[in-house]
Amino acid sequence: MDDERYQVSIPANVKIRTELINGIGIKELITTAIAGTISIFIDLFIYAITKNYLICIIVFGVVTGFTFIAVMKDKNNSCIADMIKNMYQFFKEQKYFEFDVEENK
Repeated sequence: MDDERYQVSIPANVKIRTELINGIGIKELITTAIAGTISIFIDLFIYAITKNYLICIIVFGVVTGFTFIAVMKDKNNSCIADMIKNMYQFFKEQKYFEFDVEENK
């Protein structure tokens, strides 16, 4: 009994949800579409001020592209947006206490 080892084979690369592209599923595409829609409304405001459609196209591309990259999952099922959210929660919950130590002599 001492020499027996129980091994369980765990399959690799098993996805628990449907992904259209590696790391991009329906949820990520919906998030990117929402960010693109918000960017269009921002672009309408920018176009009303500047009358320059090139700036609007650049803003739309940057916002949509950054959102696409920020929500793309890696092989550990985490993304940039989740890491930023976790860092924000960590620093929000941090408490700093200053103590005055008086020595009795």
